[in-house]
Amino acid sequence: MRVALLTMVLAGFVSQGPARAQANDVTTYKLTGSRIAFGQDIKVQRDEEVSNAVVVIGGSATIDGRVRDGVVVVGGDLTLGPTADVQGEIVLVGGQLNRDPNARQSGSINYVSIGDWSWRATWWPRVSFGGMGRWLSLAGTLARFSILGVLMMIVLVVARAPVARVGRAAVAEPIRAILIGLAAEIFFVPFLVAASIAMAITIVGLPFVAILIPVSLAVALFALVLGYTALACRIGQWFEDLLGWQPGSAFLATAVGFFLIVGPTLAARIIGIAPEPLRIGAFALLMLGLVIEFCVWTIGLGAAIMTGLGRWHVAPPPIVQQV
Repeated sequence: MRVALLTMVLAGFVSQGPARAQANDVTTYKLTGSRIAFGQDIKVQRDEEVSNAVVVIGGSATIDGRVRDGVVVVGGDLTLGPTADVQGEIVLVGGQLNRDPNARQSGSINYVSIGDWSWRATWWPRVSFGGMGRWLSLAGTLARFSILGVLMMIVLVVARAPVARVGRAAVAEPIRAILIGLAAEIFFVPFLVAASIAMAITIVGLPFVAILIPVSLAVALFALVLGYTALACRIGQWFEDLLGWQPGSAFLATAVGFFLIVGPTLAARIIGIAPEPLRIGAFALLMLGLVIEFCVWTIGLGAAIMTGLGRWHVAPPPIVQQV
């Protein structure tokens, strides 16, 4: 009798073993709401269920659990592990989908390709727009030149005499002008920061910090555009004399000089959108254009500083030969 009873108990344990093992295989999920991240990665654990969407901007997402309302990843990759269960749409912008064969996913997968995204340790994005990037570079260059051209015309209208003085100074002493301009470009920001700190630590000078910075930036911008306009005008006048043209207006001379200065850069951008065999030499031409622009900016700035923004003469006026 005792042996029969013991046999029945053992049989009961054996029959319950598979049921208990099957019960242990059931995963208990921790319910969470939306998972949203900017500039960092997201990982949905195996025992996690996201009731809403997973949105990652500037990072990657790894899904090992459940997501009930879709996944959006911008600027990163999406990895679906073997236990992933994603319902809803998946949207990938500038990334790729790494999916395990055992992962479950219902809904459409939408890819938006805008180039190669990568994020450095400083979280600064590096974006490549592929072939479209060359068109964007051309558009940016045209926009920059358009804005600069408008500013130059304004300077010619409001400061015609200072433009002439700065131009004569740049032509008379180009070495001195480029050295002064280079020193100004190097030390302007450190000087402005030091002056702002010195004023901020005093009670009297603290309110003037808010005035110093915008005024300094405005004066620096005016000096740069003034010097650039003056040098463009002188280059245009030199080109007119070279071709034997009759001296025209300062606006015409400035426009001619401006196109001579930006010509290599603009030509390089235009060649850059051409097919591959025609793009040979575009980079060298672009470097030449940037060097020319830098020299014009630097010499013009130095001449503007030498003349006190064109308020006084530092070079004798040209000698007019009488017939």
